[in-house]
Amino acid sequence: MTKAQPTIEEVARRAGVSPATVSRVLNGTARVSREKVRAVLEAVEALGYTPSPLARNLARGRSYALGILLPDFESPFYGPILQALAHRLEATPFRPVAVPGHWSLARELEALDFLKAQRVEVLVLLGATVDGAPLEALGVPVVAFGERVGERVYSLVLDNREAAYRATLYLIAKGHTRIAHISSHRGHTDIRERLLGYRRAMREAGLEARVVYGDLTEAGGYRAGKELFTRFPDTTAVFAANDQTAIGLRVFLYEKGLSVPEEVSLVGFDDIPLAAYQVPPLTTVRQPVRAIGEALAEAALAVLEGQEPVLPRLELSLVERRSVGEVGA
Repeated sequence: MTKAQPTIEEVARRAGVSPATVSRVLNGTARVSREKVRAVLEAVEALGYTPSPLARNLARGRSYALGILLPDFESPFYGPILQALAHRLEATPFRPVAVPGHWSLARELEALDFLKAQRVEVLVLLGATVDGAPLEALGVPVVAFGERVGERVYSLVLDNREAAYRATLYLIAKGHTRIAHISSHRGHTDIRERLLGYRRAMREAGLEARVVYGDLTEAGGYRAGKELFTRFPDTTAVFAANDQTAIGLRVFLYEKGLSVPEEVSLVGFDDIPLAAYQVPPLTTVRQPVRAIGEALAEAALAVLEGQEPVLPRLELSLVERRSVGEVGA
């Protein structure tokens, strides 16, 4: 069995002082006699006591913990954002404490309780559902990505509606008129905005909107493909709400014997790393994940320093690869 770490109480008993005196000696927060300092240090050495960083920081009134609430750790989209954010914090005394909400409001509320217990000094939201009172109860500043969740929340919001509108226009310009969209009830504001952008482009072109719903995963894209081509078998192009959906749909099309892009064109959203390595490589809307992570970190650090954060205007861009073909070409 692993030997338990000695406690501050054990150090105090061996040194013949109070735990508060041990804390003052180790933190240097008050004057203590030389005899007591020597006794404490000898007890620390004899027992092999190591005060935790969290305990030391809390003794100084700081935790240096930056809370992060995200949907899940497996996401190929949120993962790189988290990585960029954590990398920016490496040059600071702050460290990330990330907790997944698993696409569930109940789990997000549990995560907030955990983060509150960790005494986080600021919260970064990555695609979360929670808003309002639970965030206020946390009692710390909040920086959010993709959502405007309250008056006192600093939000980095990208124009998903315009990007989806332009992606759909791109398919229309290629001669497609029977264009479907796979959306999701699982997503947040950004997913709804993409649906609205698609509908706007189809409406302005006088085309019928064809919408089915997945769950933003590869398996969900595969299942949505079955529904889509049962309801709309003559579809020639699909704009998916995210790349994972498009990748799952691609497998369904392969099994159905429909070639991409000769018979069905595909456009995704996010430009996750795997998008460029599909067969054929996936045309998609790129989100600047590194810039997003760095911007969220900068905003959180500014808030911690008592400054008003300046959130940049980040652009979404269409990346043309080989999953879209022209009608009649």
